[in-house]
Amino acid sequence: MRWGAWIRGLATALAFAVILCPILVVVLAAFSPTDYFVFPPPSLSLRWFAEFFRLDNMRNAFLLSLELALSSACIAATLGTFAALHLARRKGWVAAVLQALFLAPLVFPTIILGLALLLLYKSVGMPPLPGLILAHCVVGMPYCFRTVLGSVQSLDPALEEAGQSLGAGPLRTLFLVTLPLVWPGVLSGWLFAFIVSFGELNTALFLTGPGVTTLPIEIFSYLQFQGSQLVIAAASTLQIALIILMVAGIERVVGLGRIIRSR
Repeated sequence: MRWGAWIRGLATALAFAVILCPILVVVLAAFSPTDYFVFPPPSLSLRWFAEFFRLDNMRNAFLLSLELALSSACIAATLGTFAALHLARRKGWVAAVLQALFLAPLVFPTIILGLALLLLYKSVGMPPLPGLILAHCVVGMPYCFRTVLGSVQSLDPALEEAGQSLGAGPLRTLFLVTLPLVWPGVLSGWLFAFIVSFGELNTALFLTGPGVTTLPIEIFSYLQFQGSQLVIAAASTLQIALIILMVAGIERVVGLGRIIRSR
């Protein structure tokens, strides 16, 4: 038992190191005062954060990604919630097929998805920004659907039946009984959809147009063709900081334990 616990602890430490060490390198490099990558940095500076906000293309891409992630996450959470409510307690092959279709973007290559959406948008004349929002909804909706589905399936149907027996109609039961009980799952799905949208690169590579460039695309093109990796480190650190702030805010509102259990 002692050797087993030691091996599990070592494996856990290695897993954390593999995940956290690259992130720590990026974050520390973002505070470097030098003109080129040096690790560890000789001192700390906000030089590259100031450079990030000085560059119009970086700043505009950051704001566009934030707007895109917020809008697509809200739409994905709404659609995924109502789809989960509809399919949670249905049986049969039709319900199974529909659930598989909602979860398909999790395993479907996003590059192929981006190409397929590009061909579709060209045939219908879809503008770039609405097309990007729709694509990010498709990528983020499985997370919303899955988290809400788990919450609804763990919900006691007797609670909804009790609301209806007291005179509440289907809509009042939905908004006064069901949604308040499953909202940690809704919030969890929204958070995952936001994070996925904010960092989505593969589909955006096919769907961006003039004046519509997300932050991952800008980072990719800047790293490939323009210059300093330290500006990219600052941009990545801002993304990490934003996600940490959102997770901390949700922890204050509902608690991450309830969100995790809702899955």
